[in-house]
Amino acid sequence: MDWNSYLCNKNKMINAISFPQARFFAFSGDIHGEFETIVYKLNNYTDTVLIVCGDIGMGFHREEYYHLTFKKLNMKLSRNNNHLVMFRGNHDDPEYFDGKFKKYRHIHIIPDYTIVSAAEVNVLCVGGAVSIDRLYRLNMELRGGRKTYWGERELPYYDEKQLDEINRQYPNKIRIVATHTCPSFAYPTTKQNIQGWLQADRDLNELVDTERNVMDKIFARLQPAQSHLTDWYYGHFHEHKFEKHFGVNFRLCDCGEVNEVRD
Repeated sequence: MDWNSYLCNKNKMINAISFPQARFFAFSGDIHGEFETIVYKLNNYTDTVLIVCGDIGMGFHREEYYHLTFKKLNMKLSRNNNHLVMFRGNHDDPEYFDGKFKKYRHIHIIPDYTIVSAAEVNVLCVGGAVSIDRLYRLNMELRGGRKTYWGERELPYYDEKQLDEINRQYPNKIRIVATHTCPSFAYPTTKQNIQGWLQADRDLNELVDTERNVMDKIFARLQPAQSHLTDWYYGHFHEHKFEKHFGVNFRLCDCGEVNEVRD
């Protein structure tokens, strides 16, 4: 069984996490291991759930490093009742997102297709993308470096049954979608900025198309059943951009920036 089939069949229960005492949502783009920096920025907030849209930096250190770091930051977050919620990007070891990583009261590593709820708002989170620098990372690994590329497991996957179950249990109740990459119609819509990588990696073009097509399918599956969907937040592209498509606000979040949700 391939990776996508495994993920799609391993669990049909909806993953959900709720924060009844939180009053606000915020979203950030990639943090690439800058856990202390993003928690420092949260010092200006109270009762807030900050969702990081992938590339958080899991797998670049020994597991003990994350426990020591999160233990310290968990205490800081607790002072203002803030929560840090993070799902996978392409620069994250997928093994950390299977639900087995140690739980912290204010730091949450979540699997794909998790529903995050707070302040009467439901957010669907789906991670994954392709590393355009994957050949470089493989080469560094062959030279004795740490593993920083996880093959096809880093890609997003489309789980139709899970989406149908979400639509059934949360009809017109998903207001926000948070992903690492984005649908093909959202910015960026060309590959102009990655031409060098595409020339060096002959299979990359197809993988990039696959990544974006998965997001297209997710959007199409959600749209009929989620008429209250208003916003889609994503990272991956290391820029800030706002667009509106099909009545939905698409917000590309730059690295480490905090985007507050305002009614």
